[in-house]
Amino acid sequence: MRGVMFKDKEKVCSQGSVGEVMPMCIFVICIAFVMISFANCVRLINVKASVSQVARQYILRMETYGYLTENDKDALMKNLSDTGLTGVSLAGTDTSEVGYGNEIKLYIDGFTEDGYEIREFRTSTAKYQ
Repeated sequence: MRGVMFKDKEKVCSQGSVGEVMPMCIFVICIAFVMISFANCVRLINVKASVSQVARQYILRMETYGYLTENDKDALMKNLSDTGLTGVSLAGTDTSEVGYGNEIKLYIDGFTEDGYEIREFRTSTAKYQ
């Protein structure tokens, strides 16, 4: 037995057991899991926000021309891949000129690196010149 002296009295320390440390270890593991899950959710929200910003930028360009031009389509695809989107589909997007004052549509459908699907849909009825 080991002893520690305090104010001329001997106090004896008992050896610890796994049962005393186990709840703290489980708590630390749970907190680590929650933090990793939170970081993953924040990353997904950032990707969605980036896609939304890119979509807004290109719907404004589409308002100018009345449709998504081939050059803008290539630039849009590059910007979406830069945000982390893969397997991007623009099916349903107006790629030919629509009439003055008609609705212009931009559909973006793609997947994140983790396989989550992200869809963005924008419409505009702004009149272009």
